[in-house]
Amino acid sequence: MNSFLANALGVANTILAALLILGSMAVFGNAVGMGGFGIVVGLVVGLVLAVVVCGLLAILVEIRRELVRIREALARA
Repeated sequence: MNSFLANALGVANTILAALLILGSMAVFGNAVGMGGFGIVVGLVVGLVLAVVVCGLLAILVEIRRELVRIREALARA
């Protein structure tokens, strides 16, 4: 069950990154009022936000995988 949840979090992390980028592009594209420039600013802000938020989630998933590998290695030794 835990491995299923970790894999599901990995997939949700990818979807969350796409939503963060597209959402910030839409918000900045409409809010700035400069059309194309707002979309570019939104893209940059969305990328930074996605790297921070989704990067932290990816690190947590990878830590879990490493702990499982360590536990299996210790069980074999």
